[in-house]
Amino acid sequence: MGSGGRTGVREVRPGAHEPRGTSRAGLKILIPGYVQWTWRQRERAAVFFGSFAMAMGVGVFSWGTRMGLALLAFAFGTHVVSAVDVLRQSAFPGFGRWMPLLSASGGLALGVYTPTVLLATLVAWPAMDGVSGVDGYLVNYWAFRAQAPRDGDWVWLRFSPWGDTHVGRVVARAGEEVEWSRNRLRVAGKQVRDVASLRFTSTPDELAFVVPSGHVLMTPNAGSHRRPGTGGLVLVPNEQVAGRAWARMYPLWERQTLR
Repeated sequence: MGSGGRTGVREVRPGAHEPRGTSRAGLKILIPGYVQWTWRQRERAAVFFGSFAMAMGVGVFSWGTRMGLALLAFAFGTHVVSAVDVLRQSAFPGFGRWMPLLSASGGLALGVYTPTVLLATLVAWPAMDGVSGVDGYLVNYWAFRAQAPRDGDWVWLRFSPWGDTHVGRVVARAGEEVEWSRNRLRVAGKQVRDVASLRFTSTPDELAFVVPSGHVLMTPNAGSHRRPGTGGLVLVPNEQVAGRAWARMYPLWERQTLR
């Protein structure tokens, strides 16, 4: 006990800032630069978070391209460096040179990035289409696992009946009655607009049939860059439907959700 009845232990006021490296990182490490920010390392935190946010944002925007893949890899690398920095500052004694790097990269890859990328490839797979690959779509491969395509759905086909485009819209399902008369298509008595003509050498004036079981009647995407004369209504087996095309990504100026 010191003079004046004071002990040698320094009192810490409630809510006072903990010294660097003594506060627990916890789940804060999942946000690059967040732990450094709580440790009042503002400049370091800004570099980590700013680099990660810019790379991740542009990488997601250019999803499906080589540039997008490179930027997403850079974002992952930035996250790893931020986590390694936290581990090295908070550990005493240190873990050595390679252990923080291996643990941070392995933990983030297995626990965060691998599940995220796998989910993204299933619900938003970037698929290129068209004569020269100028049309890009996001395809949900889980969409039709438990149900068949519905009227109006945009779908991605494994093998294209149109030769150079794999995207089409369902206009009739199995069991529905289809009528073709005077270049007008009716499904279940209702007229369907904005569809291509039937694929015959000479289109008949009138035609009526029922879509067979296990098939859908489809028309190609009118906005795709396909060869002239390759479009038309076709019957497609359900097995050829790989997933639902729910967004158009490329060209950039034609980005939109498909409805």
